[in-house]
Amino acid sequence: MNTKIIPIHAGHFSCDGGALFSVIPKPLWSKVYPADENNVTRLTMRCLLVDQGERRILIEAGVGNHYPEKVQRNNGHEETDALPQSLAQHGYIPADITDVVFTHLHWDHCNGAVVREHGTLKLLFPNATHWCSNTQWEHSQISNARECTAYYPEILNFLKEEGNMQLVENEGKLFPGFEVRLFDGHTPGQLIPLVDCAGKTYVYTADLIPTTAHIPVIWLASYDLFPVSSMEEKERLLKEVAEKDYVLFFEHDFYTQCATVAWTDRGPKLKETFDL
Repeated sequence: MNTKIIPIHAGHFSCDGGALFSVIPKPLWSKVYPADENNVTRLTMRCLLVDQGERRILIEAGVGNHYPEKVQRNNGHEETDALPQSLAQHGYIPADITDVVFTHLHWDHCNGAVVREHGTLKLLFPNATHWCSNTQWEHSQISNARECTAYYPEILNFLKEEGNMQLVENEGKLFPGFEVRLFDGHTPGQLIPLVDCAGKTYVYTADLIPTTAHIPVIWLASYDLFPVSSMEEKERLLKEVAEKDYVLFFEHDFYTQCATVAWTDRGPKLKETFDL
């Protein structure tokens, strides 16, 4: 099977540096991930298109166009209509996409699969089957006071009813050369895809490892619901990544697309960064 993987731009947004790095002091994290004078860091929404010929799988869909000006300003939204334009730059249109895989259902990962036109919702990818884990879907329906603002029930219900949403129960092969693993530290049932391409395995890190700065095991974002679980999950995965020479593909790192890591006596260490 001749697989191509293509980074797809879905816009940028901003995040408070303290929220992005939780208990890590700013004098440490600011050396490896910059912030402006207001402590604001710049993040991106980097989807990944996996073209297997007859099947064209898009991982994630960005944030979409569903927000009032105040929300956009507070979250630093930029170029949030970029997804179809980025596809077009690589010779695709939304109707070409056969599958959309959501790592989880927070607003910046799935809402862009639905567009709002004159108050009406429509699918951006009309021919696609949409996928997320059953655990994440059920969690999105109950959530909690801390996390509930990350979910948009109107959009999620539309995807479920109109987008042929399929709920993944277990880890394993979702498509040929396309495996998914389940991780619960950030939010229950986060799917992490592992994609085989040209003799390499690419790990789409989503919010398990948002940026290269989060490669150290104890460097977490404050958005993780279960920080100790996140650390255990990261350590287990990064040992495998280092041992098998997998490539990390970052969804949110504004500055870096891909990296490899080594495992040392002090834990994981960034080895090499590069773009596809």
